[in-house]
Amino acid sequence: MTRPVRSPTSPARSVPLADITVRTAGDHTVVAVSGDLDSSSAEAFLERTAAAIPRSPAGVIADLGAVTFCSCRGLSALMAAERATRRAEVPFTVIAHQRAVLRPLRLLGLDRALDLRVGTGLVPLPRKEIS
Repeated sequence: MTRPVRSPTSPARSVPLADITVRTAGDHTVVAVSGDLDSSSAEAFLERTAAAIPRSPAGVIADLGAVTFCSCRGLSALMAAERATRRAEVPFTVIAHQRAVLRPLRLLGLDRALDLRVGTGLVPLPRKEIS
């Protein structure tokens, strides 16, 4: 019988496998995620989205165009971000075009609860990046 062997030099998956950037585009703030939107990155996504709400009167855009995997935790963070923006009366838009995001959103019916824009080139050009 063989067992999978874990290399002692390979760390546990505690490092997020995503890159999250925040930038302004006019009166909007774009929170862009690339990589995995899962338990290792969902909290950072939610924190950065919540921080963007007060400075984004025209709305917050979640650009998930470069997400390669979206877990249940990622979907929960997405819905929590939508609730936070709704409470603040700030529009929230999700941009996606790949199966990794669209399929779970559609299977769970979340595409009907979100302002989902499907396609590329829908995000306004960034004016400046926010640190």
